[in-house]
Amino acid sequence: MTTPTSPSPVSDRSARLNMRITPEALETLREAAAAQSQDVTSFVLGAALDRARSVLMEDLLLRLTPAEEQQIDAALDAPAHAIPELAAAIRKANGQRVQ
Repeated sequence: MTTPTSPSPVSDRSARLNMRITPEALETLREAAAAQSQDVTSFVLGAALDRARSVLMEDLLLRLTPAEEQQIDAALDAPAHAIPELAAAIRKANGQRVQ
């Protein structure tokens, strides 16, 4: 069984994706595919799947529950307060006194 993020075996390939691109973009893809010893289709599919996996992983990691959203909102709405260690580090970095 294949997963949605794994390339399908050749015999399972029935879906089609078409796109129009500029001749310059096609030449760039051809050159990059050749540099990787791949055909353009394999190169584009691999690059697109890598990017899709990255986007989905980032979305999964950054997705907040409603409770987490409320916690962040509350923290952003709370009055600012000084953190002595941070103020000291800033003073040291700037060579100035930070109030």
